[in-house]
Amino acid sequence: MRIGKTCFMKPLKPLGIPLFTLIALLVSNPVWTQTDASPCPESLLGAPSMELHLPALDADAAWARAEKEAVEWGKHLYGVVVAQEADLSPEAGQSVHLAAVRIPGALGVALHFSDFHLPVGVRMWVTDAEGLWQEGPYDFRDNDAHGRMATGDVPGEWAVLRLAIPEGLAQEVRLEMEGAAALFRDVDGARGGSQPCEVDVACPEIVGWECQRDATVRLSIIESGGSYLCSGAMVNTTALDCRQYMLTALHCASEVTDDEFALLKVYYNYERPECGEGNGFLNRRRTGVIRLADSDDIQGNNFDGSDFLLVEVEDEIPSSWDVYYAGWDASGSGASSGVGIHHPSGDVKKISTFTQNTSSISLGDFGSHWRVYWVETQTNWGVTEGGSSGSHLFNEDGLSIGTLSAGLSACTNNGAGAGTGPDEPDYYGKMSFHWDDNPNPEDEKLYLWLDPTGSGTTALHGAYPDDEADVPCGPAQACEEVADVAQMTLAMDLRIQPNPARDVLHIRWPRGQWSEAATLRVRDAAGRLLHEASWWGGSATLNVADWPRGLLLLSVELKEGAQCTKRVMLE
Repeated sequence: MRIGKTCFMKPLKPLGIPLFTLIALLVSNPVWTQTDASPCPESLLGAPSMELHLPALDADAAWARAEKEAVEWGKHLYGVVVAQEADLSPEAGQSVHLAAVRIPGALGVALHFSDFHLPVGVRMWVTDAEGLWQEGPYDFRDNDAHGRMATGDVPGEWAVLRLAIPEGLAQEVRLEMEGAAALFRDVDGARGGSQPCEVDVACPEIVGWECQRDATVRLSIIESGGSYLCSGAMVNTTALDCRQYMLTALHCASEVTDDEFALLKVYYNYERPECGEGNGFLNRRRTGVIRLADSDDIQGNNFDGSDFLLVEVEDEIPSSWDVYYAGWDASGSGASSGVGIHHPSGDVKKISTFTQNTSSISLGDFGSHWRVYWVETQTNWGVTEGGSSGSHLFNEDGLSIGTLSAGLSACTNNGAGAGTGPDEPDYYGKMSFHWDDNPNPEDEKLYLWLDPTGSGTTALHGAYPDDEADVPCGPAQACEEVADVAQMTLAMDLRIQPNPARDVLHIRWPRGQWSEAATLRVRDAAGRLLHEASWWGGSATLNVADWPRGLLLLSVELKEGAQCTKRVMLE
C-alpha cells in the first residue's frame, strides 16, 4: 500500500486488504524569485570572488537511502543535506559581492543559513553558475528574528550569491551558512513530473473550484538530513482575520525540529496557465513556518489518529498572490461529491474528482479517515501520488473535510505497487477527527485554533483577504462572492442527488426560506443553457435522460442576488 503519500499505515485486515509496497511521495522543482521578480544587474554577472567546495554528492548512497525510505517510511527523498559551516558575508567596503558554493555531482543545490541578515538597501540574487537561472532580489523583508533562511533549489552543481551593496553597509550583512541540500533528482529539466493521467488545474474540471485551487500549496521540507515534499492548504478561522494558517498532514513533517521549520518552504500558485500547456513558475514562496498544533499520533511507522499538522506562515503573504483561505466542515457529515487539489510528485497543481459518497474508515483510531474513489473526467483520470500528502479533500460545498494521509490510487493498475490503480481508494484524515478526537494535548485540539472565538461552529466559509474590509476574511470575501447570510445558507443547504446521475436528478432546499421565487438554471460545461425555471424551494426532479453526458453546472439564484452553483456529472 502506498503509505501516507508519506508515512505508514497499520495492516487493513478488517477490510481484507493486504499490505502493499510502500511508495514515495514528495518531490521538487526550482524556484525563480523569493520576492518581486527583478533581473540580476549586469554588474553582478562576473566571476565570483569567493568559492566554497563542499564534499561531492554520493549519488549511489543517496539513491539507496531514497529506495530504503520509500519502502520503510513511504517518503520520497530528492536531496540530502550536507552540513558545512561557512561565513559567506562580504568584507567591509565591498559594493559588489559574489560568493559561490559547489557540490560536485549534484543536480541542484539549496543553501541553508543559520544567520541571515540584509540591511535596508542591500539586495541579493541567487543564481546558477552562468546567471541564466535566478531568484531575487532578496532584501531586508526576508530577514526573520531567528536568522534562519533557505534558498530555492538552484539547478546544477553551483549556487551563487550576488549582492549589490550601497556604501557603508557591507559590514552589516550576515550570511552564515550552516550547510546545503545536495539534490540528486527531480530538479528543473531533470525531474520527471507527475504521471500522465493527472489533470491540470487549468483544465475544465477546475470550473467551480478556482478558490480551492488558490488555497492549495506545495511544501518543501527539511527533515533528518533530507529534502522532501508534501501539499497543504491555507485555512480560514472563525476570527475571520486572515491569520496565515496552513493545514497539512503530520507525517509530512513528523521529525522536523523548530530550526528545520524555519527552513520549510511554502509555494503558492504553482500551476500551468493552460490545460496541459505552458510552464508553472515557483516564483511565489514563503520560507519559514511556526508549528502550532498536531495530532501527536505518529507511533513508530504508523499513526493512531487522523494525522494533521497546523502551522503559521511567518512572513507576510502579498495580496497580489490572490491566496484563498479555505473553508472547512468539521461536522463529520462527509460528502457526496467533490475534489482533491494537490501537487503530485511536486509537480504543478492538479485536480482529482470524486462523484460518490465518501465512506468512513479506521486507519488509526476508530473512524479517523474518509475513503474516496476518483473518477475519470473530461480530461483524464486524476489520482494522487507522492507529494500529494497533506492536500485537502473538498466537499460539494467547497469546504475542506480532510487531509490526505495514505492511499492506493494510481494512473494504471499496479502502477504504484501491487494492488494500486485508478479504481483504488485514497484516505483522508477527517476534519471532524482533527477537531478534538486525536491523542494530542488539549491545547492542540484543532478546534481551539480554527475556532479561536469559541463560536462552536463546525462549518465555515473560505475567503480571499481584503485588508480594507472591516472583516478581512469575512463572508463578503467568500469564494461564491457571498453577499449575505442567505447565500451562505443556500450554499450549505442545497442538496443534489444522485451525483453522478443518469435519468433523473433530484434537488432539494428547505421550503419557505425565500420571499420570492428563485431561478434554477442548468448549463453544460461549454456554458449552453439546458434548463431554466422558477423555483420556490422544497423538492424538484429534473428529467436528464436526453441531456449531454459529462459535467453540468446547476445554479440557484435568489432575487436579492445570492446564488450558488454546484457541479453534477451525467453518466
